[in-house]
Amino acid sequence: MYKREENCQQISGNGTFSASLVIDSVSDSNGSIYDTCRNQNGTGEMNFSGIANEIFDQNGEIRIPLYCLIFLLSLTGNVLVIITLAQNRRMRTVTNVFLLNLSISDLLLAVFCMPFTLVPQLMRQFIFGEFVCVAIRYFQGVSVGVSCFTLVTISSERYFAICQPLRSRRWQTVSHSYKIIVAIWIGALTIMIPIALGTKLLRLRSGAYACRDLWDNTALEIVYTVGLVILLLVIPLIIMSIAYGLIILRLWVDIRSQSQAASELSTPQRFVGFSRASSNSESELRSLKSMGNGSDYTTGGHVSLRQINPHTNVSNRKRVIRMLVVIVMEYFMCWTPLYIINTWVIVDYPTIHTRVSALGWSMIQLLAYTSCFIHPITYCFMNKNFRKGFLSVFQCDKNQRRRTLITRNGTEVSSMPSLSTQSPIIKEKLKMEVLYSKVSPDD
Repeated sequence: MYKREENCQQISGNGTFSASLVIDSVSDSNGSIYDTCRNQNGTGEMNFSGIANEIFDQNGEIRIPLYCLIFLLSLTGNVLVIITLAQNRRMRTVTNVFLLNLSISDLLLAVFCMPFTLVPQLMRQFIFGEFVCVAIRYFQGVSVGVSCFTLVTISSERYFAICQPLRSRRWQTVSHSYKIIVAIWIGALTIMIPIALGTKLLRLRSGAYACRDLWDNTALEIVYTVGLVILLLVIPLIIMSIAYGLIILRLWVDIRSQSQAASELSTPQRFVGFSRASSNSESELRSLKSMGNGSDYTTGGHVSLRQINPHTNVSNRKRVIRMLVVIVMEYFMCWTPLYIINTWVIVDYPTIHTRVSALGWSMIQLLAYTSCFIHPITYCFMNKNFRKGFLSVFQCDKNQRRRTLITRNGTEVSSMPSLSTQSPIIKEKLKMEVLYSKVSPDD
């Protein structure tokens, strides 16, 4: 049982993992670094209030601008992603819908976490009241859970779309992805309920208010904290590693098969890419028929556009998977140190002050916050459709002469003034592309 008395010089600490996404820094004038507040059993929580004061005394000129910079980048980047996908309906593919959800969770983390971390540290007390105290800690945990579950869902969706396309074509739809997103939020909101129940606004002897995690059962606190680490770090890492490993293996096999098939062809014209205009319909039709067999993605006797240009198919897939793998790596690089530190606080608090410096703790916290803005930067540099979408947000002229047709899987097919002016062969190719998009992965 934690001692919940105001005569303890300082009551602070990080409690569980998810509730301690921020360093709560409230101390009285006599507070010292790493003071502990003992409970009836002789155990207690590590007090990091003095740490925060030391950080601001020595590094405030660096830390405060970093907070502001990360917050502005997170706000701007994620709002830009949300506006881009909201305005451009053609970009609302299955994968992009999940990336939209990821941006919403990152925006939630930036808004609910960073200001309510920095302001109490500057004022040395929590001034926002009990309701905000409970709400910000709860939604901080929810946002992290949503981000993690979304990344796991993306990896699973990519695996089935690429490795099991025929089995997954019935549920590889945008409408189904919205249902999954609802389930993700319900799951995150439910799992983080103990945080709301364990968060209290305390009045210290100095008169300052502190927003703290106070668990009546230390063993239950440890179990919950370790359980969150397993659920939000270990299991997702295993699932995503297996999924992307199998995807990479499948792409490698496809590349080898296509290279071998290409070397055996006597005429390179048998692999025909998509042309914007055709002067010889019979030649195109023979090329289509020559590719009528031997593909994993044929359905009902139709030939997909991806079969016509297999090299572009593999290249697009490789780019998408490369971007998604980078996003996963960013998530684990940003959050793993904070997971470890908060688990360390709960399990073995007496030794942490000898191993982690105040500046080190500060950098770990800021590293976690960088995950809020780094994803939009990744989209911009690694996905040309996102780059075009970002630029379109700032364009004033909505009536562009050149219209780019983007299929349901998010890839640019061609530029054309009107579908009705194209040859029947071109129309047939577009129909086959739409048919293929029901079973193909989103690029």
